Amino acid sequence: MLNPPGAPAGAAPVPGPVNDVPSARPSTPAEQALVDFLETHIALQHHLGFDGTAGWKHRSVYDLVVTHGRWSTPAPLPAEVRPLPERHCFANAAMTEREHSHLAYTEGFAVATGSPVPTAHAWCTDPHGRVVDPTWSELGGSAYLGIRLPAHLRPREPRYWGVLEAPDSLYSLLRGGL
Repeated sequence: MLNPPGAPAGAAPVPGPVNDVPSARPSTPAEQALVDFLETHIALQHHLGFDGTAGWKHRSVYDLVVTHGRWSTPAPLPAEVRPLPERHCFANAAMTEREHSHLAYTEGFAVATGSPVPTAHAWCTDPHGRVVDPTWSELGGSAYLGIRLPAHLRPREPRYWGVLEAPDSLYSLLRGGL
């Protein structure tokens, strides 16, 4: 929940942009931390009056994820999916999706178990909305909010940057949407 600058102390909270999305209502402390993170970034952008994306469908990656993101349910890594190296989540999720056609490549923000800090992350989602995360296979995640990206949007060699982090893919999504 956000209050506009200058709101009197004790004023009823104004719903934040994340709470306006029915699929994005938090139900756990980790999900609330992720909502707070996104709302803070969106509020800061609004407060600073940044207009570099005026006329674009989305003003930032945070707005894009809030608009199109869905919660995924944390789950243990299935036995048929192999754990992959940490710090390579975008490549790992893309590879896992290629090896398991029933999974969907998903990118957004997540909170690792035991951490209070949301981070940009990629994982796979099964048809029931459960997380299949080959990168955080041991640690696991406690909150995942992301976008199941269309098949033509995947990390590319040689760096395998995230689709929502690489300027060439992100800017076109911000301008025109999904």
